[in-house]
Amino acid sequence: MTQKIDLSQKEENKFFEDILRGMDKQQEAIMKKADSIIENVAEFEENIHKQFAVYSAKYIREVKCN
Repeated sequence: MTQKIDLSQKEENKFFEDILRGMDKQQEAIMKKADSIIENVAEFEENIHKQFAVYSAKYIREVKCN
């Protein structure tokens, strides 16, 4: 059963403003999480490059020594 609620224009505006404010907070939280993920991926990529450089140097040394 649906109940109809009569709101004044002011109450209706406040209702929708509250919804939009909540959506803004959710979007802000999502953007912070996305920024964190991007930072983690960049750090991971940097570590992969470092490891590759180390393993490449070890491989070159082994090839030259043998």
